Amino acid sequence: MTQALGARALVSYPDARYEIEQEKRRRWLVYAAVVLFAIVVALMAVASAPELFSIVFAVLVVVCVASFLRPVVGLYSLVFLTLVGDIVTTPWWPFTKNMSSHESAFFIADSLSISPFEVVLFATLGSFFVRRLGDPTWRFKRGNVFTPLAVFTAFVFAGLFYGVFVTGGDTRAAVFEVRPLLYIPLVYILVTNLFETRVQYQRLVLIAFVAVSVQSIFALSYYQKLSGPAREALESLSEHSATIHMNAMFVFLFGLWLLRGRRWVLATVFVLTPTVVWAYMLSQRRSAMIALFLGIALLTVIVYHRRRRAFWWFTPTALVFGGMFVAGTWNAEGGLGLASTAVKSVIAPGQLSEKDQRSDLYRQIEAFDLWYTIKKNPLTGVGFGQKFYVPVNLPDIGFFEFWQYLPHNAVLWIWLKVGFLGLVALIYLLARAIQLGTRTALRVSPADATATVAVGVLYIVMLLIYAFVDIAFDVRTTVFLAVCLALCADFESARSTPNQTWAQRALEPRRHEMEPA
Repeated sequence: MTQALGARALVSYPDARYEIEQEKRRRWLVYAAVVLFAIVVALMAVASAPELFSIVFAVLVVVCVASFLRPVVGLYSLVFLTLVGDIVTTPWWPFTKNMSSHESAFFIADSLSISPFEVVLFATLGSFFVRRLGDPTWRFKRGNVFTPLAVFTAFVFAGLFYGVFVTGGDTRAAVFEVRPLLYIPLVYILVTNLFETRVQYQRLVLIAFVAVSVQSIFALSYYQKLSGPAREALESLSEHSATIHMNAMFVFLFGLWLLRGRRWVLATVFVLTPTVVWAYMLSQRRSAMIALFLGIALLTVIVYHRRRRAFWWFTPTALVFGGMFVAGTWNAEGGLGLASTAVKSVIAPGQLSEKDQRSDLYRQIEAFDLWYTIKKNPLTGVGFGQKFYVPVNLPDIGFFEFWQYLPHNAVLWIWLKVGFLGLVALIYLLARAIQLGTRTALRVSPADATATVAVGVLYIVMLLIYAFVDIAFDVRTTVFLAVCLALCADFESARSTPNQTWAQRALEPRRHEMEPA
C-alpha cells in the first residue's frame, strides 16, 4: 500500500524528482569546476608575471565565477574579503578600493572608479536574480526591517541629489561618502533572500571572525616591520572602525562561553582570538574599549535571562577583577593601559596623556563646527559632496583628503548629509533591529544561536556608541552592519533544517503519502 502511494507520488511529480537528482549533480560539478578553474587561473597568473597583480586578479576571477555559479558562496566571499585588510596595515589590499588607486595591488587605470568589491557584489546579485527567475516558487523576501531600510536609503539618495545637483557639491567627495551607505540595502537583500537556514547565518558570522583574525595577523606583521620611532609615533595600528569588529568577536566568545555553546565552535573562536587581542591593544582606540565595556554589560542581561547561574558568578567576578585591573594600570601607557585610559576618558579626562587630550580637543572643536553647520541647515543638511563650515579653525590634518567631508562624529555626519528626518530614519532602523534582535536572542536555542544573534544586537549598539566620537560608516562597517540587521530581524524566521530546492519543496505536500502509517 505504502509503495503504491509512493509510486503515485513520484508519478505525480516526475519533474520534481528529476530536478532533485539534477541539483545534486550540478552542485558537485560546480565545486569541481571552481576548484579546477582556480588551479588553471593560478597557474596562468604565476606564469604570466611575478607581480602581486596576477595573484589578486586570479582571486577576483575565481570569486566572480564561484559567485555566479553559487550566489551563497559569493556572499560568504564578500564578507570575508571585505573584513580582511584595511587602509593602514594593508594599503595594497585591493578589495574595497577602486582599481584607480595607485597603492592598490589591483591598480589598472586612473579613470576606473570601480572596486573589486563591487564587481563581486554585482556578480552575486546578477546570479541571484537570474537563478531565481527559473524557480517557479520563488518570492522576493522583504525582510523584517526592509521598509525602514528602504526609507533611510531614499534619504541617502535625496542627500546625494541635493548635495551634488542642487547645491553643486564635489561629485568625487560625494561618491566617496555615499557608497558605503548604499551597500547596506544590497547586502541585506542578499542575506535575507539567499539564507534559508540558521546554520547559514552562523556560518557567515564564523567566516567574518576568521577574516578579523587574519587581518589581525596582517596588522601585527605590519607593526613588527616598523622602526622604534615609527612605533612611538603610531597613533593607531589599524583604520578607525576595525576595532568594532574585534569587539563583536570578543562578545561572541564571551557569549559562547557563558551560554555553553558547542565546544568546537567555542574552541575555534578561542584559537582565533589571541592575535586579535594583541592587535586590539596596539590599536589604542579608547572609544572602542568603552563600547566593549557596554557590549559585555548588555550581554550579561541576555545571560541573566538565559542562564542565570552564569550571570551570578560572572558579573561580580568581572566587576571585581576588572576594577582591580583598571586601578592597577591607572598610570600605565600603551596596550596595557588601554582599559584604564578608556575609563579616564569618561570620569577623569584631565588625567589623560597630552596626546589623548589633543585628540579630544580636536573632536570638541570639530563638534562645535558641525553643530554650527547643522543650525544653518537643520532640516535638509548640506548634502553629500558639501563641506561642513569651519567657524573655529581645526588643527591641520591635511594628510586626510576628506577631513572636511567626513568628521569624527558619524552621528552628526548623518544629520549633516541627509537632514534631520534622515537621521530619524536611521535611528528608527537601528532601534527596530535592536528590538527584534533582543526578542530573538531571548527566544531561540541552542546557545550557539543565541550567541550569534547577540553579536548582531550588540554590534549595532557598540557601533552607535563608537559613531559619536569617530568615523564609523566605511565599507567594512556597513557590510557587517547589513549582516547584523539580518541577524537581528530575520534569523528567527529562518528554518533549522537544511536547505531545500524548489523541487524538494514541491514534493513536500505529498511526502506524508510515501511514509508508512
